[in-house]
Amino acid sequence: MQDPTPTTGWPDNPLSVTTAEELLHDITDAIAVWVMDHADSVRQIAIPDAQPDAIIDIVVETTTGFDMYSYTDGQWMDYGTQRKDNESAPSMAGTLASYRILTGKSELDVADESVE
Repeated sequence: MQDPTPTTGWPDNPLSVTTAEELLHDITDAIAVWVMDHADSVRQIAIPDAQPDAIIDIVVETTTGFDMYSYTDGQWMDYGTQRKDNESAPSMAGTLASYRILTGKSELDVADESVE
């Protein structure tokens, strides 16, 4: 993993559900888009003026890894990619247990269903 860096080409606001779903087709080799559903108390602090279904934490699973992004301080930050073939890295199954699949089909065991 790397220190977060600002993304390029992303909106300056939280993603809508539709925009997040489109990442499945916009990112090369994407197979699933995972999102975190934050509690209302967290959402009110992090994004007070956003729509109730606005997305602020997202993981795009590709055939080779997991690309992690978070909306922080008014901008999208790229937290890097955890490669699937990195045996020394912690399992993403633990991290993604607090996420849900928005669209696509994951290769992880924590994903017991796919969304089309």
